[in-house]
Parts: sequence; C-alpha cells; structure tokens
Amino acid sequence: MAMKEIYRCSTLGYLSKTVAMFRLAKNPDKEVPRMLINPNARSYEQLVADFSWDIPRSLNIADVICDRHARTTPLATAIIEDTITGVRHYSFAELKCLSDNLAFSFREFGIEAGDRVVVSVGQDVEALIAHLACFKLGAISVPVAVLYTGEGLAFRLTDCAAKLIVTNRAGADKLRDLNTPALRHVVVINYQAQLGEVNFENLLHNKGVGLVIADTVADDAAMIFYTSGTTGDPKGVLHAHRIANAHLPCVQLGFEMAPQIGDVFWTASDWSWLGALGDLVFPALYLGHPVVVAPGRFSVPRCYEVMQRHRVTCPFLSTAVLRKMSKHPIRPERRFSVRAIMTGGEAMPPSVLKWSQQTFNAPINDEFGSTESNQISVACSTLYKTPTGSVGRITPGKNVTIVDAQGMALAAGEVGEIAVWKDDPINMLSYWNKPEQTADKHVNGWLLTGDRGMLDEQCFLYYYGRLDNLILVNGLRVGPEELEAQLLTHENVLEAAVIGVPDDYTGELIVALIRLKAGIEGDDKLVIELQQLVKSQLAAHCYPKRIQFVNELPVTSSGKVSRAMLRRAFVQSPTNEIRPVNVID
Repeated sequence: MAMKEIYRCSTLGYLSKTVAMFRLAKNPDKEVPRMLINPNARSYEQLVADFSWDIPRSLNIADVICDRHARTTPLATAIIEDTITGVRHYSFAELKCLSDNLAFSFREFGIEAGDRVVVSVGQDVEALIAHLACFKLGAISVPVAVLYTGEGLAFRLTDCAAKLIVTNRAGADKLRDLNTPALRHVVVINYQAQLGEVNFENLLHNKGVGLVIADTVADDAAMIFYTSGTTGDPKGVLHAHRIANAHLPCVQLGFEMAPQIGDVFWTASDWSWLGALGDLVFPALYLGHPVVVAPGRFSVPRCYEVMQRHRVTCPFLSTAVLRKMSKHPIRPERRFSVRAIMTGGEAMPPSVLKWSQQTFNAPINDEFGSTESNQISVACSTLYKTPTGSVGRITPGKNVTIVDAQGMALAAGEVGEIAVWKDDPINMLSYWNKPEQTADKHVNGWLLTGDRGMLDEQCFLYYYGRLDNLILVNGLRVGPEELEAQLLTHENVLEAAVIGVPDDYTGELIVALIRLKAGIEGDDKLVIELQQLVKSQLAAHCYPKRIQFVNELPVTSSGKVSRAMLRRAFVQSPTNEIRPVNVID
C-alpha cells in the first residue's frame, strides 16, 4: 500500500466525526485567538500603542496550529504537498488525525513528557506530523538537518539524549557506526525501514482516536534547535510552546498585514531551521492558511515552479535563496502571485534587493533575529518606509536596545551589541544542559544576541555583523572551532585555522589555513582528504571550499591564532593568499 493510500485510510473515519463535531460546536468563535496585530492600524506608532501580547498560560503548539482548526474548519487545507509523484492536499482534520495516531504510537514506544525526539527528514509533511506528535505528548522535538553526519549527528543525538529519531533511509544509514547510547527507536519514512527499524507509515494507523494532548503551559519546553557554538561544541537552544504565538507580530507585518484572503505560504528553506518553522510554517498554520511542502534538494528552477504552480502569495525566501535565484535568469512567461516576500538570515546585497523587487513586483521585507531570540525587527511597506541598510523596525511587543561591553544601554545612534529584554516570549528558555553559557548570555536583564548593531530614534535597527567568529554559508551558521577540531584529527595536521571570507554566491566562503607536521608536503590529494574528513564527520555545508597550507599562523599577544588578522590578510591579498608570517595582533 502506498504512503498516500495509508494516509487516506487512516483519516476517512475521523473526518465524519470531526465534521459532526464542528456542526455541533456551540461557541466556535472561542476557538479563534485574537490576532496580535491591529489590521486597521495606520501607523507604526498606533500599532505599538495598540499592541498587547495574547499568550494564554495553557498553551500547546499542536493545538493552536492544528487541532483548533480541525474543530472549527476541519476540511480547510493545511498542507499542499508537491512531490515528483504529484500534488496532495492535507486538511486540518487529516493532519490532526495523523499526528494523533503517531503520538499514540510514540507513547507505545515509551515516549513521555520531556523526552527528546530528533526529527531529521528535511522539508517533508512527515516532519510536521512528527513535531505535532511530540507536542501532543509533551515531548521535546529536536529538528536536525539531514546534512549532518558522523560526529556532527552523533553529538546532537547524544547531547539531547534522544530516545527516538524520525529520519529517511540515508539518515538511518548514517546511524550504524555512531555511538548514541540513549537512542532506542529509529523510525524511517517512505517504507524504507530495515532490520531493527520501524516504518513511519506503519505508525499512522487509526488508533489515536480520543487522544488527549498534554496539558502544557506556555513556558513548557517544546523544541531544541542546535546552533554552532562560538567556542567548542554546538549548543542546543531550548524554546517553549509560546513561540507559536510569539512569532505572529513579525510575520503579520513582514507579509504586509497577513493574513489576507487567499494567502498561500511557502519557504525554500529546510524545516530544521527556526527561520523556517518559526518564521513561516507555524505562523501560517496558526493563521489557518495553507503551507506548501516541496521535498527534495533545493534548486532555483524548483523555486520558480513551486511559487507559480501553487500561487504562493507569502514566501519566506532567505537572503541566501534570493541571491542564488538572482544568478539564474527567469523565463519571461513566469507569472507570480506574490504579495510580499519576507527575508533574512544575512545582509541583503543591494543588487539582489533590486533584482528581487523587479522580478516579483512586491515588497521585499527584511526581518532580523537569531536562534536564541528571533524576529527582533521587520520591514513593512504598508506602514513605513525602511531606510536603506536597515533590517526593519523593532517588532511591536519587543523591548530591544543596544548595549556596551558592560551590558549598559547606549543612546540612539551608538553602535554596540543588540540585546533583547529577558521576558520576551520569543526568547529561548536556556541552552540545553549548559547553565553557565546560559548565564553568560544574560547581562543586567538583557539577552545578548552576539550581533553588532545600532538603533536610530525611529526604532529602525541596523545590523553590522557578528561579534564572534561564526561563518554564514547560505544563511547557515558554521562554527570555526568545530571544523578546526575535525581537521586536527588528521594525522598530518599540526595547526588549523578556519575563517569566512566574502563570496558572491554563498555569502561567505569557508577557508581553512593548515600548518602541517614536519616533513609533510601539502598537495591536492591531502586537500581532498581534509575536505572529505569534514564532510563525513560534520556536514556537507561545513567543509572548507578552499584549503591553503602555510608555514605559520598569525597569533595574538596571548598566543591564540588571530582569525581577524587572517581574514584581513586573505581579503586584502590580490591573489587571496595568506603570506607565511607570524603577526602579533
């Protein structure tokens, strides 16, 4: 039986019950939470004055983005799945039924409130069903990009002590040689489970009828997103159920006072990223509008095709995606239904912005945030004109400032670190099992973002780059220390330094400067070995595209390698070469 057939079989019985329940509902209006943005606001100032958070104490993401719609508008389309085999629509009632069934199956596997479940399947409807099932049990879902492998994958599974993973065949194969002591169950999508594994589809049979979802509160843990660390291992950013509501103000403004009648949402980004789930998927479903799902590898032609075929009105296209699209000519017969594009992830090159505006004939609204504190600012052409170079105006409901090195607030126009007040509902709860690093992130009541910026008197935010060494590759953050640690495991490497340098296609290019052990000569074969080492142990997007062998590395007065000096030397060199000198910074 094909996957789509089993989905259909497991929902038909439920649909009639849901429709009947809808008809008998006495107070359906109570099912619809108040919109956070006043759609009648005529200015930013009025918007801020009218704003108040509407986040109830009792809150479960699965209920507000799925189940409440299944109670009120059960047949409304939630997901439009576009695969190589065709297009499939999922109603909110079907989504509820499937996630109920999966939650019941997870419970049979021993998954309880607080347990961690890794979801590593990319942009797939199975990912959403898995997340919903976790929320319904009070478990914590952990999105992990399918790109990760080897030690990169093992670390994330071990650090969060995941009991179960939902993945594809390639992901399951990666697990064979990994030491993941807490992992008990491997669930594989598309009927590709092998001995000792479980087929995802077999867990969707109709046995979750009457499931009562966990009585979670807004501040209960819901998700862990791993982000590259500035020093050492990646950190798990723990978020609460409140993020389902907390993302709404920025999304509504970024998509020009969404929702509008007929809105269809889509993002080209992988759903393992908070910028995909938080910036688009969860808010769109909260608003009761369909989300397009387009599994498979990213390609520019596929982006154009999906947006045109499904009349996407509200796409989230990261700066990295728009940059790649701008490099590929668009066929003149392409016609789009785009009302607004929300973007972010890194600074937007002026040429890419101009191309995007001309191509889609719609506002390109930047938003700014981080995994720890998302959607700090946003542009919205309906209400205000964002100055060139700004990443938008501070999102209503947020308390944002610029602080100095001591954590003291600076005046408008001064440059420092962007900081968000500690009680913002979109802020992380903590770093997973890292109390000291969590404490270091907070100073004088402010959550420090690690981003350098400036606020003007009209609350427009300007972003001037990271204060740490993180490298942005296609909008994904890569920690140089993690790469250096892998390169140092090679028997011929004595020292390694990894930097990011500007690149027109990916934003930044990863460059590794390698000092070899005595008697070892660097050659093309060794370059390939080192690149493959990083690919196999971390992820494909982390490997250094360029490796240069050097006799010495510049160091600071404390004896540490100076990445700042390396970046300057590399960029300023006419041939992009690092001269073998030992410079004291």
